[in-house]
Amino acid sequence: MTYEFINDGDTTIIKVNFSDEGVELSGETSVKGDESAAVAYLPVFESDLRRNFAEKFPVPEIPAENGGMI
Repeated sequence: MTYEFINDGDTTIIKVNFSDEGVELSGETSVKGDESAAVAYLPVFESDLRRNFAEKFPVPEIPAENGGMI
C-alpha cells in the first residue's frame, strides 16, 4: 500500500493505493488535524478498506501438510 498526506488547512487528506500489491483499489478520506492525526488514523482507514473490499485481495495459500496429526 502506498499513501499520501495532503494538508488542506485544518484538515489532512489521506490518499491510499493498493496497486503495489496487485490490487486495483484506491481510497481517500480526510481527518481533522495535521499530519500526525493522519498518521494515527491511517491504520484504521487501511483496515476498513481491506475489510470492506476483501474480495479484491488474494487469499494467501496455506501449504497442505503431508501426514496429519502430530
